[in-house]
Amino acid sequence: MDSEEKGVEVVAENKAPQRETWGKSVEFVLSCIGYSVGLGNIWRWPYLCYSNGGGAFLIPYWFMVIAIGLPTFYMELCFGQFASLGATKVWKVSPFWKGIGIAMCIISALTCIYYNVIVSYTIYFLFKSFTAKLPWSDCNNSWNTDLCMPPSANLTEIYDPALFNGYPLCDESKGITIACTPTSVFRSSTLEFWENHVLGLSDSLENLGTPQVHLVVSLLVAWVLVIACLWNGIQSTGKVVYFTATFPYLVLTILLVRGATLPGAVDGLKYLFTPTWERLGEAKVWSAAASQVFYSLGSACGGLLTMASYNKFSSNCQRDAVIVGMMDTFTSFYGGLVIFSILGFMAHERGVAVDQVASSGSGLAFIAYPEAVARMPQVPPLWSCLFFFMLMILGIDSMFTTLETVITAFVDEVPNLRRWKRPLTIGLCVVQFLLGIPLTCNGGQYLLTLIDEYAAGMSLLFVALFEVVVICYVYGFRKFFLDIECMLGAKPNIYWRACWLAITPATILFVIIFSCVQYTPPEYGSYHYTPGGIAIGWLSLVCSLMFIPIFMVVQFCRNYDGNILQTLRRINKPTSEWGPALEENREKRRQLDVAADDAEDVSEDGSTHSSRGGPGDDSEKQPIEVITGTANPVFDESIARSNPAINYALQVKSLDSPC
Repeated sequence: MDSEEKGVEVVAENKAPQRETWGKSVEFVLSCIGYSVGLGNIWRWPYLCYSNGGGAFLIPYWFMVIAIGLPTFYMELCFGQFASLGATKVWKVSPFWKGIGIAMCIISALTCIYYNVIVSYTIYFLFKSFTAKLPWSDCNNSWNTDLCMPPSANLTEIYDPALFNGYPLCDESKGITIACTPTSVFRSSTLEFWENHVLGLSDSLENLGTPQVHLVVSLLVAWVLVIACLWNGIQSTGKVVYFTATFPYLVLTILLVRGATLPGAVDGLKYLFTPTWERLGEAKVWSAAASQVFYSLGSACGGLLTMASYNKFSSNCQRDAVIVGMMDTFTSFYGGLVIFSILGFMAHERGVAVDQVASSGSGLAFIAYPEAVARMPQVPPLWSCLFFFMLMILGIDSMFTTLETVITAFVDEVPNLRRWKRPLTIGLCVVQFLLGIPLTCNGGQYLLTLIDEYAAGMSLLFVALFEVVVICYVYGFRKFFLDIECMLGAKPNIYWRACWLAITPATILFVIIFSCVQYTPPEYGSYHYTPGGIAIGWLSLVCSLMFIPIFMVVQFCRNYDGNILQTLRRINKPTSEWGPALEENREKRRQLDVAADDAEDVSEDGSTHSSRGGPGDDSEKQPIEVITGTANPVFDESIARSNPAINYALQVKSLDSPC
């Protein structure tokens, strides 16, 4: 019998599925960094920082990292590592709430669909960068309009308001209130390359149009790269992350050195970090900080649970959580330095203020930065290749874990699929590739914005709140603390306890309430979504969260025994299968339960009381009497020792008495 067959036998004996593990602890840390550090660190955080008070934004941002970011991150690592189960199966801890795990997987699946479309943009820009002259560096292309202005133009020198009095955006006689400025009149060549050529952008979501062939091909390449990196499961992922998690820092450093030497770079950095202290009094600023923390760290998506489930039982996940959390925050700050040093240079070259060239999201990555590299005096294609290759790596690295979350959920639910994991991976990628094709249509960008805003935004807050409350108050924080002690040798310190029990759920609840109070329909540029478009966004949110109440009803109906309260109590308790995967770790956890029970039995005056029997000397016999259910049981030691808890108690008892 070969080693693989022997492994299967051991699994069957221990009643735990055979599971891969990380080759080295550093692979787990790098995978977490690759998962958490993504495109949002480069294009979302810098914009939020300068638009929400500049340097003052660092205060609410750090508060949210400490109050909800690190606590939820560490909680998920502990939760997944203890049970060695993915996002759905881990809810054996409380079957009534299994819908939380399903919601996580749905969110991850939806994120995969639109996130890889963004990766396809970076692939197409990278492909277009392999040329002697960048295609967005001039206005001599078929997609350009009469208002196109190349990056080399200085708008303040060529702009004459008198020439544009009849231009619609500047005609105040028609009730237009938009200021007639250089940036409102002209369209940069990079903007026209992005909207007219790459996206083929239509005027509305209702005018969805047809798929753009070049984007479909780029999307196919993106999914092929994901399949290649996941071909051997976490074993191949663990090797790929040595490159994908570290290379972006090399590129960021090169770009920072280059950007800092350009004229105007200092102005860009000043604009980013000049504090506007009065903004701290706005609740919107604190809400934006909380949203960015969830968006960046990746909590409540199931990815952290999945990666931790492949960890060794005694791995120091507390250390890993702090390292990854700090690296994620550092990368956001570092990326901000890179981006705004470049934007300062671009504003200097165009002769305008920094706020007229800074934009959020895709505008920062696919409009502002391409224009900046086109203005660089030496070898613009080289800097463009470096930047978009870095973005592609950041995106692909985050895709590994996001898709692995969905794959692991299938394999955990149906263990026989483990031998078919490669076909399963290919099948899921094909399905998600097909679902992503509508996002490559002319109006696909409007649809992508909706999914990003609803499915991967607000839903995370609800899932995170349910997760923290269920673990601490349904499963029980005392049990959870013992689980951590079983793995790490010590209970969590006062910081983690205070956050999990009060600070984190209260902060998340505040953000949810405030987000609902200040809710405004999403926009894309000057386009306002119709009620039908907004309904699509809410539908993408509901399609994940709806599984929480659905599985509540399913679990209740399956287990209903005629007594509502008794049924609810039973399905909120852990199943008999809950616990560590290996029997030796299960035994270690049971010993901690016995020790905890004994500690609770010691009263203030030093007398001993059994939680399972009455006080006094006779209490030593009570556990067996209660378990057997008879007043005068016939003690059969062989039967008693078949119960691990009693066996352990007998071993301890034998040290004091031969009985």
